Amino acid sequence: MSTPNSTQGAPHGSPWAYREFIEETLAMARIQADLGVTYASIGDDAGLEYAVRRLVAYTRAALTTLNDLRTTKEQRP
Repeated sequence: MSTPNSTQGAPHGSPWAYREFIEETLAMARIQADLGVTYASIGDDAGLEYAVRRLVAYTRAALTTLNDLRTTKEQRP
């Protein structure tokens, strides 16, 4: 199986589609982590709470999708 390029996209439900989603989700988690650091350093507790909650949501989504990826790989011959 070849790696899909940016114009081709990943087939839906394929391991590459799962990996692509995880990659995007972790990138968003990284942004929220960076924002959380900024909010903590300036004393913005409301922003800090929001960034942490978003970080957790993105992390949960990545973990759930990782489990789906694992299941998909186990089911393939």
